[in-house]
Amino acid sequence: MTVADSNPANLPRFSLVTWLARLRAAKGSDVAVRSLGSAWFLLLALVLARKSFGLAVGMNIADFGPVGWPALISSVCLFMFYLSLWWLMLIRPAPAARTDGILPSLVGFAGGYLPWTIPLFAPGSASAGQNLVSAALVVMGATLMLIAIFHLGRSFSIVPQVRTLVRTGPYAVVRNPLYLAEEVAILGALLQYYSRVTLLLFLVHAALQVSRIFYEENLLRRTVSDYHDYARSTFRLIPYVW
Repeated sequence: MTVADSNPANLPRFSLVTWLARLRAAKGSDVAVRSLGSAWFLLLALVLARKSFGLAVGMNIADFGPVGWPALISSVCLFMFYLSLWWLMLIRPAPAARTDGILPSLVGFAGGYLPWTIPLFAPGSASAGQNLVSAALVVMGATLMLIAIFHLGRSFSIVPQVRTLVRTGPYAVVRNPLYLAEEVAILGALLQYYSRVTLLLFLVHAALQVSRIFYEENLLRRTVSDYHDYARSTFRLIPYVW
């Protein structure tokens, strides 16, 4: 993969790469991409807000125990995370560099959006034990994600792009703490909405995330001069493992 040519006129006239480069170079394309990309997370936030409201309205004092509250807490945490992603995608600046071609973008979009469709594919009829573990994982994952997003700030992106190299907070330990935290939260969502379909979605997502990490690392190695030193001093995803 190579960094996208900044001059679309130098590319072959009728190739898919040319079309993509010209689309990216069009006036207002970045605003359109940010608006459309963030709209999905806003939609999911609204879905979770509706569910959280329904759970809260349907609960009574007796439900605020180890049986009733986990599903509500889990839903509220997911709602906050979706809302955070929506806002960060809207305010982020244009990238300094990005990968060329369709495949890295498709992998990025699929890896970023696919797992968060889990609440749309199952009725959420989990047991009290599943809801309890789900809430614990979602709370932990969502908290870690919000910490990672706080440090990542406007450098957040779905597809492989370069804005700034973040090395603070959890990024001083692992290079992809947001992905690690995301997997924890997704496991929580999977427990609450478990089915064969959602399990398949999770497995496909895991494979896409690994590809996504390598695409992003290749771009960073080519465009950020001190990334090699940063990579040697940190773990890729899981501390002391990988």
